[in-house]
Amino acid sequence: MLTALGAYNLVRALPRVTIARGVANGRRVAELERRLGIDIEESAQRLFLRRRLGMPLWNALYLGSQLVIMPLTLGLVYRYRRESWPFVRNLALISWSGGLSWYALQPTAPPRLVGGRTVDTVSQQTLVKLDSTLLRTTYNPVAAMPSLHVGMSFLAAWSLINLCDSGWTSVLGSVYPALVTVAVVVTGNHYVLDVAAGLGVAASALAIARRLTRPPGAASTWLVPRPGL
Repeated sequence: MLTALGAYNLVRALPRVTIARGVANGRRVAELERRLGIDIEESAQRLFLRRRLGMPLWNALYLGSQLVIMPLTLGLVYRYRRESWPFVRNLALISWSGGLSWYALQPTAPPRLVGGRTVDTVSQQTLVKLDSTLLRTTYNPVAAMPSLHVGMSFLAAWSLINLCDSGWTSVLGSVYPALVTVAVVVTGNHYVLDVAAGLGVAASALAIARRLTRPPGAASTWLVPRPGL
């Protein structure tokens, strides 16, 4: 995990990974979405802000999905479902590596930095200022494509569905990626195409992880039956 974090910081330090290049690529993504008719980020955000559709929840989920839920999932699987740990570890590292490779090749800024009417609701409505000088030393501001928030959400989803005995955890696991998708879009941090790319990374990581380490009781589908613990 420390190696993964080190690789993240190494990618962020590459000469080609700049704000200017990220904004230019972000504008290309926005233009492609307009041509495809899927540029819904601004309208979705305005709807949620105008109707007050739980913005504190979506801001908290955007922050918590990567900073709390992902590391908590890894820790709990390692502690209580050790036989599934190799698969979950590989799933996490492959997803992470796929995202980092993309960031190095095509740094992309999120909608909130590209311009237009999309605003940074996390900075406006919470104590976390995403574009402060201090906070920018801890994350890559031009790592929007693919959305690892969405891609890594399948780590928690798989664990909730397959490693927990309660019915409500299976339901939560089934809807969790969709909730994260809403959060990253309405907070102004990802385009719809970023989400699609994140789904592609997740699907690829699931397939490769199953090839490398078949989880206990794995069937032929990527959502394997829970191991009956």
